[in-house]
Amino acid sequence: MSNYSIGNRIRELRAKYKLSQEELALRADITPAYLGQIERDERNPTIKVIEKIADIFALSLSQFFDDNSCSNVSNDGCIGRIVSEMNRLSASEKARMADLIREIIDFKKGDR
Repeated sequence: MSNYSIGNRIRELRAKYKLSQEELALRADITPAYLGQIERDERNPTIKVIEKIADIFALSLSQFFDDNSCSNVSNDGCIGRIVSEMNRLSASEKARMADLIREIIDFKKGDR
């Protein structure tokens, strides 16, 4: 994926694991309609929903978001994408995301 899309990522994972929207929605405790909107990038899921979906596929959040899309663009491009996505979040979701990013960085540094 050249432009990261949570909806595309979920759709790809569903296809890989041969799950219908209904099956995944049931497991994630969301409605199939909401999942469809997420996959079409009409709605942005909460971090809690992303965590549930990542867990269903036995992925950590860092694995869920790792599509290597930043490996072919400058750091500024990656940061711009992150800032753009974070601007769509509520204040509490932004704080949780910042904490998550710090944890990922600390983990990568071996501080854990």
